[in-house]
Amino acid sequence: MSWRHYLQRLSGVLSLFFLAGCATLSHEQCVRGDWFGLGILDGYSGEPISRLSEHINACLEYGVTVNNSNYFAGREQGLKSYCQFDNAFATGLHGQAYLHVCPQQIDALFNRYHSAAFSVHEDGVALESLDNQLSGKERSLHDKKLTDDSRNRIRDDIRGLDRRRYRLRDDLYYHQRQLDDFRREAQYYR
Repeated sequence: MSWRHYLQRLSGVLSLFFLAGCATLSHEQCVRGDWFGLGILDGYSGEPISRLSEHINACLEYGVTVNNSNYFAGREQGLKSYCQFDNAFATGLHGQAYLHVCPQQIDALFNRYHSAAFSVHEDGVALESLDNQLSGKERSLHDKKLTDDSRNRIRDDIRGLDRRRYRLRDDLYYHQRQLDDFRREAQYYR
């Protein structure tokens, strides 16, 4: 069985656990002791090495010892997939943090690519928030109980939000162009 297939099976089993945001392993996971598989999953997810300490502490509660060497071997396999430049772009665009887990020789470049993609993500989130604020202000103008002064203040707010939106769209356009340039650059490293 390939390690990718193994990872898919393992992630299916552990997905509910990780989606719940738990920081500890269950008794069954500790007893099963698939440290290699857990290492693969943590590496593939870009988890820092400190994640192992959380696993150790969780399993100590059940009297189970973690096999560090199997975990590290699995984590190394998972990091090989995580530390691909395409993944730097994908995780950044999804708003996931990069915790500098890639090898030193590619860390700076991975971080630069991730940061460019993360900027596009942040700009998109900020634009969406601004659009929601604008919509709310525009809806509030229809309130028949508003005084003229209140209506004028809301219009001023809308103009200010429109100016911020215009600047933010420029930022987004700049970051998207930068991201496109970095994606072209990354093709040379494949």
